[in-house]
Formats: sequence, structure tokens, C-alpha cells
Amino acid sequence: MYRNFRITAPVLVAGLAVITGCTAAPAPSPEETGTPSSTSVGTPENTSTASPTDLSASTAPAGSGATITLSRGQEHKITEANTSVSITCSGGGDIDVETSGSSVQTTGQCEDIDIQGNGNTVSGEDAESLEIEGSNNEATLSNVPDIDVDGTANTVGVEETRDIDVEGENNTVTYTSGDPVIETEGTNSVAAR
Repeated sequence: MYRNFRITAPVLVAGLAVITGCTAAPAPSPEETGTPSSTSVGTPENTSTASPTDLSASTAPAGSGATITLSRGQEHKITEANTSVSITCSGGGDIDVETSGSSVQTTGQCEDIDIQGNGNTVSGEDAESLEIEGSNNEATLSNVPDIDVDGTANTVGVEETRDIDVEGENNTVTYTSGDPVIETEGTNSVAAR
């Protein structure tokens, strides 16, 4: 006499593993399948130079006096208030000042310099563009083809420029040479010096 009974798949696999002495391999982890895991980006706290292979953002080491070197495609963010940073742009590099009361000295040809905050000072050589959003910031640079200022009581002085766009109140932009296209909205001063 035969009895009917059903063998389910898990029992069958477990039974085969016992008979053959094999076990099923665990599912691969996301790293083994090529799925990217989340990682933080940036320069380690104790490093002051951005890596040429790291095209993401770097953050200034804690404390004033940091010296940074950037190449084209790299970006450096300054997020600690009241710091002093020297940045050498070696054929490019973006500088983002996202704090207040900081001082940045640049050398070389930078790409974009963005200042978002209050009471920051940026001085140095060349940049492809300068953008300021905030109040009481000061920028003194050599050659900056594109200048965009939005805020209150910001002061910009450049040697040469091609395009100046100023919005807000009591902002001052002066330039030495060039015949820039000038757009202003609000009570601002744009003039050759």
C-alpha cells in the first residue's frame, strides 16, 4: 500500500544538501554584485591637498592656515566660520565659501568662485566666474570675465571683466579695464576705476 505525500522545494533542497554534503551559497552582498554602496566623499580631515583622482568636493581641514591645491574639475568647500585658507588653482578648480567671516587667498587660474555667506573676504588672481550671495562680502581679483552679485553691501574690485550682473542693495563693483555688459537691479554702483 502506497501513501501519497508531498515534498516541498525547501525540504527537497535540504535533503539534497544532506545527501551530497553540499550547502547552498549565500546571496552575494551589494559590493560583490557591483551595486555601489553609500560612501562619504571629500578629503580626510588631516589632508590639505585634494587628490587628482578625486573630482568631488574637499573640505578644509579644521583650523585656519590650511593650504589647498586644486586642478580643473576639483572643488573645495569652506564651511568653517572665521578661517583663513590659501588656495592654489593649477589650471582650474572651484572654490565654494559656504560660511561667514572667512578669508581666502587664491593664486593661479581658478574656475568658479562662489561666496554664500556674510563678511567673507576673497583676494587673489584669476577666476572664470565670481558669484556672491550674501552681505558684506569683499572680493578683489585680477581677471574675472563673469561677475554675478546678489545681496547687500558686497564689494567687488577686478582688473578686467566682460559681464557684470548685480541685484540687491548697496553693492559696489569696480573694474579697471574691459567693456563689460552691465545689468543692475536695485540700488547698486558699477563703475570703471
